[in-house]
Amino acid sequence: MRLYHELAWLWPIISPPEEYTVEAARWLEIIRRRLDTDTDADTDAGRDRYAGGGGALPTLLDLGCGGGHMLSHLAPHFITEAVDLSPQMLELSRRLNPQTWHHQGDLRSIRLGRAFDVVAIHDAVNYMLTEADLAAAIATAAAHLNPGGLLLLAPDWLGDNFAGPRVIDWTRQNRELDVTFIEYIADPDPSDTTVESVFLFIINRDGRIVVEQDRHISGLFPEATWRRLLAAAGFATELVATEGYAGGFGETLFVCRPAGARR
Repeated sequence: MRLYHELAWLWPIISPPEEYTVEAARWLEIIRRRLDTDTDADTDAGRDRYAGGGGALPTLLDLGCGGGHMLSHLAPHFITEAVDLSPQMLELSRRLNPQTWHHQGDLRSIRLGRAFDVVAIHDAVNYMLTEADLAAAIATAAAHLNPGGLLLLAPDWLGDNFAGPRVIDWTRQNRELDVTFIEYIADPDPSDTTVESVFLFIINRDGRIVVEQDRHISGLFPEATWRRLLAAAGFATELVATEGYAGGFGETLFVCRPAGARR
């Protein structure tokens, strides 16, 4: 996956932090209404905590933070730590989120030895290709979550609503160049738990055009599988509809809390 290695420099251009503003605001609204902390988030004092006011801020762990673009909107409201497998993406996130403690590791197996009020796995959860992978990621989240905390999982697609093949494209630019991103996504074998994407990056720098190609395999699971694995890990789960992105992806958010936690 070249995008997370030698092509990581393209990430802030093709998917800039400001494009996560609406989704991050929705996440914050959900967390404020549901997080079980000593200070109720719906009170004035609770809201003050999330705005960076008096009292200790809640803690948040971002598993699979990538370039830290979603995290950049959450970090002002939490004490944050972040994990990613790619050194290149971690470096991007460190620059954007210098207040966050970053760790290199696999979200299926890393153990930091401490718990958080919120654990979030954004689109990195797409790279769980088997039920065993997904169960391992959920187990990592559970191992890092306080008893009254929240787990947020945001797969791009559910098996129930994916239809392909489809093509997604957009163009973004900075002062030096413009990049057209094209993704072709299909499900070559509907009997397995993966879909395949081909990425094209058409890079125009002062009229000199370079084309880079990348290929990604992502997991695809029906809602019933998500709920079964989350229940097996001890979570009560709510499926929340969110505003997706162009192309129809990112419309799903699983909001989970340890079963029996105070609501």
